[in-house]
Amino acid sequence: MSQSTPLEVAPTAATQRRFVPLLGIILVSLNLRAGVTSLSAIYGFIAQDVTGFNVPLLGVIPVLCFALFGALATTFSRRMGYECALMLSMLMIFIGIALRSFAHTFPLFVLWSLISLAGMGFGNVLIQPLIKKYFPSRIGPITAAFAVMLAVSGGFPPIVAVPITAAFGWRANVFLWAIVALMAAVPWFVVLLTRQKKSSAAAAILPEPQPAATPQRALNQVKVWKWPVAWSMVILFGVGMMSMYTMLNWLPTVLIQQGISVNTAGSILGVYIILGVFHSILLPIYLGRMKNPYIVVCVAGVLQITGYMGYLYAPAYVWVWTVITAPGLMTIPTTFQLINLRTRTVAGAASLSAFTQGIGYVFAGVGPFLFGYFYALSGDWQISFWFLTAMSILMVIAGGAAVRPKFLEDAQRRSQE
Repeated sequence: MSQSTPLEVAPTAATQRRFVPLLGIILVSLNLRAGVTSLSAIYGFIAQDVTGFNVPLLGVIPVLCFALFGALATTFSRRMGYECALMLSMLMIFIGIALRSFAHTFPLFVLWSLISLAGMGFGNVLIQPLIKKYFPSRIGPITAAFAVMLAVSGGFPPIVAVPITAAFGWRANVFLWAIVALMAAVPWFVVLLTRQKKSSAAAAILPEPQPAATPQRALNQVKVWKWPVAWSMVILFGVGMMSMYTMLNWLPTVLIQQGISVNTAGSILGVYIILGVFHSILLPIYLGRMKNPYIVVCVAGVLQITGYMGYLYAPAYVWVWTVITAPGLMTIPTTFQLINLRTRTVAGAASLSAFTQGIGYVFAGVGPFLFGYFYALSGDWQISFWFLTAMSILMVIAGGAAVRPKFLEDAQRRSQE
């Protein structure tokens, strides 16, 4: 009997080591945008019940929170561990969204939103080191799954928001995504509980383990901001996010001013969003196998620039430019993949993820503002689109360093020698 026990337990343990974290990653991915995008289509309904509701202010807060709390994610997780930190970030999303669904004044609506957005900001960063920790030999496919679910998190909630609101009210639509966030916390609770049981069992029969070969203190000394490759990744990710958020905010307005109907402009924006799913599937899988990944950066830059110029100078072919421009966002899933490809340790991936996304989301916040500011300044879209073009050129020039086979920990080691 004593010999059969390991044979009975091993398959269950092996399955849990893979399945539960994978389920956790997928569910977390579904919560990193839904709390934001589930509101956009029902602002009018919310404004009827929430005193002082302010749509422009609500549109700026998310990217700023992603930048701030993304930069703080490694500090948040340093003492409690990545799994516990991610579970708590999902609980923050749950609490914030749930309380927001009962808000009657805009200040309270914003306060509860900040709690949920903080959880999303932490989750954006923490998911990358956990992919590296649990799936070190499957980083590409798991990153692809994460990127696809992230796209679903952004695109699906606004589709169902209006029908749910019409049937049950906007508060039910908001609260629905609180339930999804609570579900995302469960797998990580199971992981922590299982790990605690294993630790207790091991402590009963084994001597106290020795410190790991690479102590946590040493890992915490990785100074990401001194590594040029990290800044290259910031630009690669930041310009991609800037392009996406600018198009999401301004493309319908640009098209309507060019004589396109409101319904058609909405359909074009929908195509722009949907096309983003395909490169999210393919790029993370094949990027690590490519001999010259820099071609991805160049192609993305060319597609973005071509689309911008097309919108500006040949608006009659707007569908063509949308199909061309959308794959230019391939630098976003590329950066997610590179965070793990350019680090050797889970702690290194966490530090690089926090730095890249923390600063990168500043681009995402500034881009739509400057795009609109240049239009207000000049009265047309010339400067606005040329601004995005200049940023794409900067991305192509600076992004080359990010795809070179260098590692954060190696750079840190050399700096200490």
